[in-house]
Amino acid sequence: MRVNRLVPALALLSVAAVPAAAQKFIPQSALIAMVEVHKASILRYIDVAPDSMLGFRPTPDVRTFAEQIEHAAWADAFIAHSAITGSQEVPSFGDKNVYLKNKAALRTYAIAAMDHTIDMLRGVSDAAMTEEITQFGKKLPRYRALMELLDHFPWTLGQVVPYLRMNGVTPPAYTPF
Repeated sequence: MRVNRLVPALALLSVAAVPAAAQKFIPQSALIAMVEVHKASILRYIDVAPDSMLGFRPTPDVRTFAEQIEHAAWADAFIAHSAITGSQEVPSFGDKNVYLKNKAALRTYAIAAMDHTIDMLRGVSDAAMTEEITQFGKKLPRYRALMELLDHFPWTLGQVVPYLRMNGVTPPAYTPF
């Protein structure tokens, strides 16, 4: 387990070792390492939540715990899929009527979505990272579109911390590596 946590750190260190002038993008390997961290994090959050929490929403008009988990996992898959394929048609990772009400199914859904993100990233070369694409109506280099993985996921998953605390659950410790 400890070795697996070192992989993202080493990938990021390899980026840092390149002179700033030579760096033009975050390499595919560093993005994959971070999504592996995302995957481990989301699974820890699912695992600590009691089954009874899946439908919990702290206030009206916000996502339930299960919906927020779904959103975090799906968004990573969507960001990678659309930035790499140009298509917004992301595969289905399960039956919403099941995984929003069943913790084991939610866990399976999250794994499938995160694995799809990793598979998408494995399929893009570092050379393709600098290609200009259009995402969300903006022209930008593919690597910049993929950097959204580093912003959106932590923001979205972090929103479930109050959900857990309001249900007497201690959130998992933050582990970036």
